[in-house]
Formats: sequence, structure tokens, C-alpha cells
Amino acid sequence: MATTCVACWMSTVTAAEPRKPNVLFIAIDDLNDWVGCLGGHPQNRTPTLDRLAGQGVLFTNAHCAAPACNPSRIALLSGILPSTSSYYVNGQNLHKTPIQEGCTRLSQHFRNHGYLAIGSG
Repeated sequence: MATTCVACWMSTVTAAEPRKPNVLFIAIDDLNDWVGCLGGHPQNRTPTLDRLAGQGVLFTNAHCAAPACNPSRIALLSGILPSTSSYYVNGQNLHKTPIQEGCTRLSQHFRNHGYLAIGSG
């Protein structure tokens, strides 16, 4: 089973602006509830994620929008469901559908409000 982690670290761009909170957003797909803080699995050891979850907000009743990584990630970051965007499989390009052209994704929203947003997936 492949595991994909999307992590976005957002912090303020300049010190001259009023202090904004730092935001660390981690979305993990294909891991199910196998991290220790969600009940765990005998084959998984996740002490760092468990420690991090204890220091922030942990969503314990989350659902994905699609059974594949890319459409689920696109829906999470754009707010547009696969049934609307027509993204259903992993090989589709995020920027090739007209409905996504006018969409402000989560990372861009943070950038538009003075944050440095870095993502990986």
C-alpha cells in the first residue's frame, strides 16, 4: 500500500506585518486510522505524528472525497468535489480542467494573505 503525505508549512513572509499564527497542515491518505493517536495498527509505529497530534488539532472523523490520491488531494485543496471537477484517477493534470482555472486552492489562499506556503505530495 502506497502512502502519500501532503504537508504544507505556512508562516509569515515579513516581520513588519502583524504577527500571524504559523500553520502546519498535514493530510495523509492511504494510512487509514493506522497512526497511534487514532488507535494504531500493530505494524505501524508513528511516534512523531502521535506527538504532533497531541500538540495541535486532530480530526478524528475525516473522510476522503475519492478512493484515489490525486482526486482526493485536488478536492481537499480546492474544495471542488470529483463529481464536479471530473478528476477521478491519479494521472489527470490538475490544471487541465476549466473548472479549476478560476479556483483558488488552499495554498494559494494562504499566499494571497501574506503567508509562505510550501507543499509536497
